[in-house]
Order: sequence, then structure tokens, then C-alpha cells
Amino acid sequence: MEAGLVPRSVHEEDATRAAPDDLELVRGFLSLHDHEHGEPEGMPPSLESLRWWLGARELLPAEEHVRDQDLAWALRVRDALTAKVRESMGEPRDEEATALLNRAAEETGVRVCFGCAEGDAIHVEAGGVRGAIGQILGTAFLAELDGRWERFRICHDAGCSTVFFDRSKNKSGKWCSMSSCGNRAKVRAFRARQAAE
Repeated sequence: MEAGLVPRSVHEEDATRAAPDDLELVRGFLSLHDHEHGEPEGMPPSLESLRWWLGARELLPAEEHVRDQDLAWALRVRDALTAKVRESMGEPRDEEATALLNRAAEETGVRVCFGCAEGDAIHVEAGGVRGAIGQILGTAFLAELDGRWERFRICHDAGCSTVFFDRSKNKSGKWCSMSSCGNRAKVRAFRARQAAE
């Protein structure tokens, strides 16, 4: 990337269909990635993109001082959650990712509340970046318990790292968006058939 250029976040133009209810926050966090200027392929998100994303979703007050160490920690949590998505897609369990998620839940003070009103079942004791990530972890944990987590998929397009919520009956969705990644895959397959002929 050229010096001085800040990567733009894919979320400014994310065309992926929203996940249901509280899972959209988790999906958005997992899908956060950057693009270099003029390059369509996704890259890991920068600290600046994560800071922007947390602010845009009102998980952090605009005036909040945010330490780079906390943002870097949050991106490690994101990577661990992404490993859990890969696991639900058939990859082997990543024990290090699972241990990191358990430690992160402890560090954020995530706790459950029996008999609480809907939306209040998870409480987070931490504030700032850790509190925001604690909310995401709590939602992800509940989704794993009720089976909704298994609907998260990573787009099959090699240049896309977007996570989407698979609404197909048999969990066979492949693309975050048929109009973009799905269409590009069809065009590539068509061209490959034409070349073979």
C-alpha cells in the first residue's frame, strides 16, 4: 500500500444481506476487511478500520480514547471467531482460537442473566473496546448454543473474506452476494468452459 493511504473499509459498500437481529453485529465484525486503492481483493482490517467500525455502530463514543493495543486484541478475537466459522464449515477445531475466545470472554466480564428480558440475557462488565467486543462475544456464544452460528459462512470467492448468514435450507450457500461474488464466479466458470472448448 502506498504510504499515507488509508485502506477503505468494505463496510462503506457492503452489499451482503444482513444477518437476523443481533447476529448482524457479529456478521459485520467478522466481515470487516480493507481494500487497497484499486485492488478488489480483501485484506485483513487495519486498526483504523476497526476504530471506524466500532464508532459507526455506536459501540464506542466518538470522544473515547482508544489504545492501539486494545484494537489489536480485538482483531485477534475477530480472527478466533473466524476460525470458529471455519470449524462450522468443516475445518478441524482450532484449540488456540477456542482458548483465546474463552480468555477474551473472561477479560470482558461477559456473564449471563437467567430470567432477564430478551436482549438483556448477556451483560458485559468491561467498557471501551473490550466492552464492545464483549457484546459481540456474548451474542456469538448464544448463537452457538441455539444453532444459529452454524449458518455463518465465509464467501467462496478467493478474493473475498466476507462472512454471510446462510439462509438456504440445507446450508449450501457459497457467496456473500449473488450479484457480486456469485456473478463473478459464474463469469469465471463460463470463460473457463469457453477456453476449454
